[in-house]
Amino acid sequence: MKKINIQSKENLTGGSIIKMNENLLLPADQSATEALLLPTEEGYKIIPLRRDLKKIYIEVTTLCNFSCTTCIRNSWQDEMGMMEWATFEKLLQQLKELPNLECVHFGGFGEPMSHPRIFDMLKAVKDQGLRIEMITNGSFLNAENIEKLVKLPLDGIFISLDGPDEEEYNEIRQTDISPVVANIRALNSIKEAAQSKLPELGIEFVAMKKNFHKLTKLIRLSLDLKARKVIVTNVLPYNEEMKDEILYDLDDTLINHGKDTILVDLLAQMPYMKIRTDRQCKFVEDKAATITFRGEVAPCYALMHSYHCFIYGRKKEILPFYLGNVNESTLGDIWIDPAYVNFRNKLKEFRFPSCSDCKYLDGCSYTDTNESDCWGNNPSCAECLWSRRLIACP
Repeated sequence: MKKINIQSKENLTGGSIIKMNENLLLPADQSATEALLLPTEEGYKIIPLRRDLKKIYIEVTTLCNFSCTTCIRNSWQDEMGMMEWATFEKLLQQLKELPNLECVHFGGFGEPMSHPRIFDMLKAVKDQGLRIEMITNGSFLNAENIEKLVKLPLDGIFISLDGPDEEEYNEIRQTDISPVVANIRALNSIKEAAQSKLPELGIEFVAMKKNFHKLTKLIRLSLDLKARKVIVTNVLPYNEEMKDEILYDLDDTLINHGKDTILVDLLAQMPYMKIRTDRQCKFVEDKAATITFRGEVAPCYALMHSYHCFIYGRKKEILPFYLGNVNESTLGDIWIDPAYVNFRNKLKEFRFPSCSDCKYLDGCSYTDTNESDCWGNNPSCAECLWSRRLIACP
C-alpha cells in the first residue's frame, strides 16, 4: 500500500519551535510551553502547541458482516484486520494525557461490534469519564449486547438505515431491514425497563437518487424508533455503478419535503446538495483525529485508507496520510508535531485550490489523486467533499 505520510511530513515541517515562557512578547499560556513560529505571506504566525484534542474516532476493525453497495470496500486497497489489544492498551494510557478530551467515537470503516473485545474497550474508555459513542449496522444488537450497552452506559449509538423499508434498504445493504428495526425496538424496550435514556439513538441515512424520495418516510420511522437525531449524508461513490447516483447538483434551496418538512428541519442534519464557496474541515474545527486499527493517526476519515472514489463521475485515487502511530509515539506528541500543526493550520485557513469547479479541470492531471495539487500541497484536500458539507459523519 502506497503511503504519502513521509514525503508530506517533510513538506509540512516549515517554521521553528519557540519557548513560550522565554518570550516576553507572548501572553502567558498554562496549556502550552512551546509554540510553532510559522512564516506567512503577511509575516509570522505563532501557534501554541497544545494537546487540546477533543474527540477521537477509533477504528477497532475494518471487518464487516454486511456487503453494502455504498461501501468503501468496493474499491478497497488496504488490508483487513482488527485492532490488537496491545495497541488499544497503549492508546488507552495515552488518553489520560489529553486534558481536553471529551468524546471517543468507535467507528471507522468496519463494524465495531464484530470486535471480540468491543465491550472491554467501551468500558475502559468509559471508566476514564469520557463520553463514548459508536456507529453500527445494528445487526449485533441482540438482547445480551443491548443490556451491556445500557449498563455501561454507552452515551450515543448511531445506526445506519439507508431506507425506511425493504425496497431500498435491502437493495443497498444486501440484507433485510426487519431484524435491524426489531433490534432498535428491543433497544428502546430495554432502555425503558432500565429507566435509562442512554444510549441516545441517532440514525444515519446515505442519500442517493434511488432512496432520496423516501427521506420523509425515514424521518417518520426515526421518530417512531425514538431517535434523537438523523444525519443525512450524500453518497460518495466507490464504484462505477454508484457514480450516477449522486444528488450533488440539486438546488437545495428549492427541495420540497412535503408535509413532513418541519420534521426534517427539527430532526435532521442535512448536507449541502450543491457546491458552495465556503469550505471547512469538520475534524479541524472539532479538534478531532482518527486512528486506524493498526494504530496509525490520520487527520480524518477520508485519509485513513487507500481506495478510489468518483468525484462528479471522475475516478480519483486516494492515498492514506498518517502523522504517526500510537504504537511508536503518544497521541499527544503526534498532535503537537509541527507537521500536524502545520497541516491543521492549512486546513483552518483552507489554503487549497477548488478543483471541482475549476475551469481547467478537464485537462488537469492533479485531480487523478490526492497526492498533490497545483498550489504545491502534499497531500491535497482540494476536492474533499466533507469540507463542502456534501458528505457528513457523526
